[in-house]
Formats: sequence, C-alpha cells, structure tokens
Amino acid sequence: MKSHFTRIVAQVFTVGLMASLISCGSTQTTPTVSQSAQSAQTSNADPALVEASKQEAAGILIYSIMSEKNWQPVIQGFNAKYPWIKVTTADLGAYEVFERYYTEAAGNARTADFISTTAPDGWINFIDKGEVQPYVSSEDAQIPELGKIAQGVYAASTDPMVFIWNKQLVADPPQTMAELVSMIDKDPSAMQGKLVSYDADGEGFGYGLNWFYTKAKGADGWKTLEAIGSSQPKILTSGGKMIDSVLSGESSIGYFVSNITVQPRLEAAQQLLGYSFVPDAQVVAVRGMAVTKHAASPNSAKLLIDYILSAEGQMAFSQGGLTAYRPDIAATAPLHLSQVSQAVGGEQNIIFSRPDKALADPQQRSQFLNQWKQALGRNQ
Repeated sequence: MKSHFTRIVAQVFTVGLMASLISCGSTQTTPTVSQSAQSAQTSNADPALVEASKQEAAGILIYSIMSEKNWQPVIQGFNAKYPWIKVTTADLGAYEVFERYYTEAAGNARTADFISTTAPDGWINFIDKGEVQPYVSSEDAQIPELGKIAQGVYAASTDPMVFIWNKQLVADPPQTMAELVSMIDKDPSAMQGKLVSYDADGEGFGYGLNWFYTKAKGADGWKTLEAIGSSQPKILTSGGKMIDSVLSGESSIGYFVSNITVQPRLEAAQQLLGYSFVPDAQVVAVRGMAVTKHAASPNSAKLLIDYILSAEGQMAFSQGGLTAYRPDIAATAPLHLSQVSQAVGGEQNIIFSRPDKALADPQQRSQFLNQWKQALGRNQ
C-alpha cells in the first residue's frame, strides 16, 4: 500500500506538473513562447554581439543530446529575435558531442559552435582542455549558483530523472525506489527482464546519474542496485529507446529515465505511458552548455547562451520538455525545478548530477564502474 507521503507526492505531481503541461481534456493551456515573452523578461543582449553576429554567415551548429522537439520552442523564439542566424542541431550521445568536436577541431573542420550535454566527467575534461570560451552571459546576475558550472559553462536546465511504466502492465506502479525493490522481492519471476534504465558504462549520462545516486545513498543505494540487478534489467543508452521498450511491453517499468525524453511523447502515448518523480532518490541532471573554443560563429552562439538563460528562453525550453530553474519564472514555467522540489519535500532531497572532478579521475571511475557492473550483474 502506498504511504501517505507518496500519495501526496503523486497529487502534487499530477496537479502541479501534468496539468500545466498537457491539456488531457482540461481547459487549461500552456502559454506559447510569444505569450510568455509578453510577461517574462527577455534577453538583454550586448548590441555589439548582435552586430557581430550579422557577419557570421555560418550560423550556429549545435551538438547536444536533445531532440528537435526539445529544441523547437527555443529556436523559434531565438529566430524571432535574430532571424539572420541559422540554427542547426545534431542529436548525439552524451560523450559523442565531445568526441566529434575533438576530432573535427583537430582536423580544422567545421565543428560545433555550441555544446550542451549531461556527461559530468566529459565536461570536466572539456574544461581542463581549454575548449570553452570563457563567456560571461548578460544574464549572469539572474542565474543562481546551481546554474554556474564553470567560467563559460552554464546550466541550460535542471532535469529530473523519473519512473515510467506501461499502464496496461503495471496497475500499481512504484512511487519510490524502495517500493521498486519491494516489487522485485514480492514476485521476482514477474520482474525478470522487465526493468530498464541507462547504462553507466560507456554512456556519460548514465554514469553521472548512478555515481551521484550511490554517493548520496551509500550502502543503501548499492543494495538497491543489487536488488534491481537480480531482475536482470535491460540497460540502454537513450531515453527514447527505454520509452519504446516500455510502450511495446518488452519492459514494464523504467527507472532514472530522463524527463526530457518523456515529455515530447506524452501527448501521443498518454493512454499507455505513466510517469512520476522518485521522491526517495530524486536525481536531477544539471544540463551544461557552452560556446566552444573553435566556434565558427562565436558571437551568435553567445547570443544563444544569453537567450537560453533569459526568462523567455527558460520558458521556451520548459515548453520543449526541459526543466527551467531560473527563480523568477517558477510560477509560470510548465516545468520548473521548484515543482520537483515541492514534490520531493524540498531541494535538500534532490540529488544533483553535475560536473565533479572525482568523476573524471580514471582510478575512481574504474572502481565505480566495476562495482556498478557487479551490482547490476553485468560482469559476466
């Protein structure tokens, strides 16, 4: 039976988040970027940057781990302000954004002007290599410390990891990791091969999530992963593939699934796809972004940083399925960190996955991954 607390979490989540994002027959609607711009502070861009961007015919090439659907409201709003800047996005892996950039930059080929990803160790290496332009955004004073990762590296969003489940297969979904373990213990055979999550080995996003989860939870966190490992979970490299697995019935439940992959699928899949926060283990990925050293259009890319950090840009990304964190739009953004905080009993209960030098240490990385593979039964 669900506890009183988790029922409250479910109510907060359902009323405060889902109703603001999806109509589901309700009369409530989500404001468009243009409507939001009427009430939200817009980017206060440097006029010199604006003029310099007009000389950059190459436009902005973005390497990120976000889909076109995630980017669409941002690009629409950005191009309304800067119609001469062509924006091209490439949806790549968490490490792939860096690897492709390094290869192209070494060969003096056209490469990314702007990178956004959630590989915490990848960011540490990228910063240490001197590949970030140390740009201070015109919006810097409005950004909380959480969003300032390093000089020139800001958070684009703060995205929660969520449970997902197939509604036809799971009548009583887990509200906490503890409840997920109880489900496994209660009926091990029914859960065999039915869980799905990110790969921590070779996939930067999953590495960071699992690292910070076990760091926060200690021995209890490792015991939880061992219980999950006993069910022989599917380990994948993208949230989209996890959702496909759950919708097809191949998997029944996903844990630590990126909310940005869930949101664009909800309207079409809401009859089958359920999701919720994870209040006893609410991991939130701090999604870094920066202008690259070898940018062909650095001024245009800096304007994009300013726009994303502005109230209007944060609103746009939240309409694209990302979670805004800028404090002054907490009451109006469809998805905001404050909603996550409220649902899990306060920000002190959030586990932030963000760049940390320890993750990039080869010895610590190797030790962690060996333990993770053993817990998940992936050493065979």
